[in-house]
Amino acid sequence: MNTKKVVVLALHDELESAYPPLNVAVGATSSGADVILAFSRKGVNILDQKYIPIPSDGIEYLSNALSDFNAPSINDLLEIAVESGVKLYVVDLDIKDHTQFKYPAEQVPIKWVLNEAVSADLFVHF
Repeated sequence: MNTKKVVVLALHDELESAYPPLNVAVGATSSGADVILAFSRKGVNILDQKYIPIPSDGIEYLSNALSDFNAPSINDLLEIAVESGVKLYVVDLDIKDHTQFKYPAEQVPIKWVLNEAVSADLFVHF
């Protein structure tokens, strides 16, 4: 049986936008797929050690709802993803950026991500 390849691109860092790419990455890797999780310039904040997930205007209730539901935090999901073998990449980040990542991530151009997406069994972006 061939191993499936999944490419997930995280485009945003708002609370409601951070969950989908992490959930898909964790779910895909738990099913045995090789998973690439790439972060755009705005999505890369999710990897920052100082990142605090904040919901968009109008859905401030989301933080409490997730807490009431005992949903894992963004940091928990990111840790599960890394421990599960998800490979992390950041796209077109300025090499001089001073972001301190929680986990190592390779810098790649968007063209690399799109080329990986072409050969993937599933490509999603959020």
